[in-house]
Order: sequence, then C-alpha cells, then structure tokens
Amino acid sequence: MKQVMIGAVLGIFCSSMVLMAGDEEKAGAGMTLGEPFWCSQAMDNEPVLFIQEEGKQLATGKLLFIPSEKFRITHPDLVMQYEEGRDYTWKPGTNIIELTFTSRIPFKTAAQMLPPAGSPNMFATVLHSEGHFFHDLQVQVSYWHKTDAWTQPAKPQPEQLTRVLAKLRAKQPIKLVALGDSITQGFNASGFKPSLAPPYQPCYPQLVANTLQKRFGTTVTLLNLGVAGTEPGWGIQMVPKVTEQKPDLVLLAFGMNDGGGFEEKMHKLCDDVIAANPGADIVLIASMTGNPRFFGTDGFVWKAKTLGQMVTKNVALADVTTPWIEILENKHFSDLSGNNVNHPNDFGHRLYAHVILELFPLTRVPAK
Repeated sequence: MKQVMIGAVLGIFCSSMVLMAGDEEKAGAGMTLGEPFWCSQAMDNEPVLFIQEEGKQLATGKLLFIPSEKFRITHPDLVMQYEEGRDYTWKPGTNIIELTFTSRIPFKTAAQMLPPAGSPNMFATVLHSEGHFFHDLQVQVSYWHKTDAWTQPAKPQPEQLTRVLAKLRAKQPIKLVALGDSITQGFNASGFKPSLAPPYQPCYPQLVANTLQKRFGTTVTLLNLGVAGTEPGWGIQMVPKVTEQKPDLVLLAFGMNDGGGFEEKMHKLCDDVIAANPGADIVLIASMTGNPRFFGTDGFVWKAKTLGQMVTKNVALADVTTPWIEILENKHFSDLSGNNVNHPNDFGHRLYAHVILELFPLTRVPAK
C-alpha cells in the first residue's frame, strides 16, 4: 500500500511538469552506444556522487567494480579532469575513492542528502531536484577492471522480434514508437531540455533508435509519446496515437507510477496494441526502482515477472529491474538517479537502452 500511495503522489507531482512529447534538445542527439559494460572490462563514465558520512572528515564514493589500474575522473561535462592527490586518493585493490581536503570535486554530507522537513529541494525525506541539479554533482569515472562477478541483465532470449529484426537485417527503414512515463519522455537525461547540460546525452528511446540505425545501416524513425506521471491506463487511451504511426516496433514502458491494476492494464494495453498494429513487434520494459528509502523493490520485481509472463511471439521483455537492483547492492541510488527519487541519470538511460538493444543482435543467434 505504501508503494502504491507514493506512486500515485509521484504521478501527480510529475504530471505538473509535462512537456510536449519530442521536446528534446538537438545537441548530442546523434549519440550511439557500443557494447554494454557487463560485456567489457572497460567502464566508461560511471557516475559517482560523493557523500561525507556522519562522523567522517572526508567524502567518499564507491565504484561498481575494482579498478585494475589508475583511472580517470572527469567533471560531468566530460571535459574537465580531476587529479589524483590533489582532488582524490585511491587505494589499489579497492573500489572506494576518497576526496581530499583541497578537492574540487563536489560532494554532499549525509545530512544534506536527508534534509529536515520543509527544506527546499526535497521530496518525502530525501534531497530532490529536477533539471541538472544531480547531474552537476555526479562526476564520471572511467577505468579498466578485471573480470568481476556480474549477473548479465538477462539470458539471451530466443529471437521473439522476428519481423522487425528481418527488416533491420535487410536494411529496410523502420518506425519506432515509445509509449511510457517520465523516464521514457526523457527525465533527467542531460540532453533533455529541462535538464540540459553537457554532454547532452539523449534519453533511452533516442539512444535505442540511434544505435539500431548505426548497427544495421538503415533509417530508424522515432516518435516518443512518453509523458510524465502516466501509468498503463493512460497508455491504453494512447493506442490510437500509436497506430497512426503504423509502427514496426513499439516500446511499452510503465511501472513507476502505480495507479493500481497494473497486470490487467498492461495485458489490455499490449493486446490493444497488437490488435491495432498486427504487423508490429513489441518490447515490454520493466522499470528501474525508485529510491529505496521509500520505495520497496518487491513491487518492481513483481511487475518485471508479470511482464515476463506476457512474452510471446513478437513480444519481448527488456528487464531493467534486475540489473538496476544488482547495481544498487554496490552503489548509492544517488549515483544512478537524475532526481534522487524516480528518474535515471545519463548512466541509467544508457542502462535502459543497452538492455533493450540486447534484443537486437546484428546477426541471427543460433537456437540452442
């Protein structure tokens, strides 16, 4: 019940900030993705928000993996580089970075992350802000690491999306429609107009479209119908808008805003999209979790399992929930979120895109 109530409140909160679909800054819009971090020993631009814990003199941050050699820390704009010794120290063999007393790297105290009631820039009990407030605090760390234990987001699925994959591999143009809530709309990607800041990375639907276009050498046209504060019931009403586009591929991404009846509504939404667009393939996207201080993970895990049970021919699951929770076992939520409540930052949007893109191998994967 607590999660449902908070989800409903967030729906009201986010809906007050609705922008027109497609209102994204052009700068950086052509960015594409390479291989996901779980397939590489190179970690590029892992975000860290340094926190000075109570009773500690210096702020620290934690990496997902243990670096195998010295690394690079840059300002969120990816241009300014910080210096070891001057700005931070690191003990080899650990994944903890400590700031120096003279550091130029931004940080927050633990008390600032949990401001008293009535403080500005807060939601419920945590520090919160839209725009690029958190983006500006999250430095980017790039490093090499040895093979660490990591659960791949999902075992490769049998190729469910056969129709759109056939078109992509034949270099035929495709039309992609994304339908979802504020995360799909683009909050808080650095290339999203209300959050606009270098390096201007687009949100996950645009990253998916850009990367598919580059990977397969064809034209991928995206219409992003994501709107903040929405849930599957609203999505059902939007099916005619989806159908107008005659899509080849539809992304359905709900679950952060809980209006109740998720399972029934998602089944109807998926069925209605299929009935109105019999030639389109569908990707069901299981959401990131909200801030664990007031969101439990059980509801998100249940929603991911519910969506997984809907997988059938031409309907696939992109499970972001599982890797998101695993990352949170090693990192603070404030490292991954763009508003510290319910939106991803650039890294989170890349995670969404990578999980979706795993469904689109360039060449056919032999069935086992």
